[in-house]
Amino acid sequence: MSSSIQWKWYGMLLLTVAMQILFLRDLAIGNLGFCFLYLWALVKAPIQTPTALLLIGSFALGWVVDIFYNTHGMHAFACVFIAMLRPVIFKILTPANGYDERSSVSLAEMKALWFFPYLFSMMFVHHVILFLLEAMDGSLIGISLLRAFFSAFLGILIFGLLELFSQTK
Repeated sequence: MSSSIQWKWYGMLLLTVAMQILFLRDLAIGNLGFCFLYLWALVKAPIQTPTALLLIGSFALGWVVDIFYNTHGMHAFACVFIAMLRPVIFKILTPANGYDERSSVSLAEMKALWFFPYLFSMMFVHHVILFLLEAMDGSLIGISLLRAFFSAFLGILIFGLLELFSQTK
C-alpha cells in the first residue's frame, strides 16, 4: 500500500468515526434504517491490506464506536467478523483476470457489477450480526433482519453517493 493511499485512508477513517460519533449516533429512519458511516473505512480499505492489520484495525474501529454508543463490544465483534469475511468476499467476486496490485475499492475502478454486491454483502452481514447481538432474543429475529436490510439499503445509498461525489474526472 503506497504512502499517499495509506494516509488518505487513515484520514478517511478518522473523519468517518468522528462523523458517526458526533452527528449520526441518534439518527434513524423510522427506527428501522440506521446509518453506520464508520463502515466506509472498512469497505474502502485497500485490497492489499494485510488481514492481520485489517483485523486489528477493525477491532479498534468497532471498539471506539462501542465506547461512545455504550454497546459493550457489539460493533467491535461485527467489524472483526466482516474483516475476516472480506477475503472470502473478494475470492467470490474476483474478476477473471484478478485484481491489479494498484486496484482500489471504488465504483470508478471496479464498476457497479462488482462494487454494489461487495458493498451489500459487507454491510448486510455487519448489520445482521449487530442487530441480532443487540436483540439477544429469538422472538426478535424478524425485526432484526428487517433493520439489517433497511440499514444496508440506506448504507448503499449513502456510500453510492459518496462514491459518485468522490470520483475524479
